[in-house]
Amino acid sequence: MTIRERLRRSNLIMLVVPVAIAGLLLAVGLGGAAWLLDTAYLPRFGLNLHMMGEELEQLLKDMRLFVALYAAVVVLAVLAAVGFTNFYLTRALFAHIQQPLDALVQGVRRVRDGDLDSPIGYTGSDEFRPACDAVDEMAARLKESLADGQREQQKKQELLAGMSHDLKSPLATIRAYTEALLEGVAADEAKRQRYLQTIYARETDLEALVNRLFELAKLDASEYPVHLRPLPLRETVLAILGGCEAENVTLDCAAVTDCTVTADRELLGRVLHNIVDNSRKYGADTLQFGTEARGETITLWAQDNGPGVPAEQLPNLFDPFYRGDAARTRPASGSGLGLAVVRQSLHRMGGEIYAENAPGGGLRLVMQLPLAKE
Repeated sequence: MTIRERLRRSNLIMLVVPVAIAGLLLAVGLGGAAWLLDTAYLPRFGLNLHMMGEELEQLLKDMRLFVALYAAVVVLAVLAAVGFTNFYLTRALFAHIQQPLDALVQGVRRVRDGDLDSPIGYTGSDEFRPACDAVDEMAARLKESLADGQREQQKKQELLAGMSHDLKSPLATIRAYTEALLEGVAADEAKRQRYLQTIYARETDLEALVNRLFELAKLDASEYPVHLRPLPLRETVLAILGGCEAENVTLDCAAVTDCTVTADRELLGRVLHNIVDNSRKYGADTLQFGTEARGETITLWAQDNGPGVPAEQLPNLFDPFYRGDAARTRPASGSGLGLAVVRQSLHRMGGEIYAENAPGGGLRLVMQLPLAKE
C-alpha cells in the first residue's frame, strides 16, 4: 500500500469513527432517556408511554421528515469533510514529501551508477535531512575507500617495480663477474680476488635487501612479536646508539631528556639503527637526537646535516622503494626500505613519524612515542 493510500484511509477513519461513535452515543442517550421517562418521571403523574402512544405516534410522524433531512445533512457533511481533508492533507503533505523523496531517490541512483561527486545537498530541516545526509556521507566514504584502494594498488605496483629493480641490479653484477671468472678473464690472482670481493659485496647487499623485505612483510602482517614495557628513553637511546656502526657519522644525544616511554626495546633499536644508516648513506656526517614532551606523548627527533628533501616529497619518504630526489635516493646506496621499516615499527609500538626539512638544512625525522603511565 502506498503512502497516499494509507493517508486517505487514515483520513477516512479519522472522520468516520468519531461520527459513528457520536451516533452510537446519541442512540444510547435516547434509549436511556425513554427508559427514565417511563420508569421514573411519568409514573409520578399517573402516566406511562403506552397511555401516551397516540400523542407520541403523531409526534414521531411529524419528526420523521426532520430526522431524515438531518441524517442526510450529516452524511453529506461527513462526506464533504472526508473529501476536503483527503484533498487538502494529501496535497499539502505530498507537496512537502515529494521533493526530498525525489532528491533522495536520485542521490541513491547516482551512487549506484558510480557518481560519487554529486551530493544530494538537501538543506531542509525535516525528517528527510538525516536520510539525505547519510546518503551523502556514504558516497563520501565510498569515494574515499575507492581512492584508498587505488593508492594501495599503486603502492603495490611501485613496490613490485622497486623490488624488481633492486634485485636485478646486484644479480646482474654477480652474474657478470661470475661469468668473467668462469671464462678466465681474471688472469692474475689480484684481479680474481677483486672480482670475488665484488661478488661478495653484491651478495651481501642482496641478502640485506631480502632481510629488509622479510622484516617489512612481518611488520605489515602484524606477525612481529611486540613486547611493550616502560623504558628509560635517554638510557635506552645511549645504549642503542653506542652499538651503532656509524661510520663517518658523529652522533649527538645531548638534547635527549630523561623520561620513561612505553616501547619495545628491539623495535626501538631497529628504528634508531635504520635512521643512522639512512643518514650515513645519504651524505650526512652529523646526526643529532633530542626530545620534547607533548601531553601524553614524547617527541623524539633526529636531525642530520645532509642535503635535505624537496617539500613535496617528504610524505613519500616512508613508502617502500620510493624514488624521489636524487640527492637522497641513490639506488646504489640503499634499498629504500629503511624508513618504511621505521614507520611500521613505530606503528606497532603505538607511535607516529613524519619528516620535515630542518631550518638550517638537512632532514629532520620527528617520532612520537607514548609516555609510560605511572
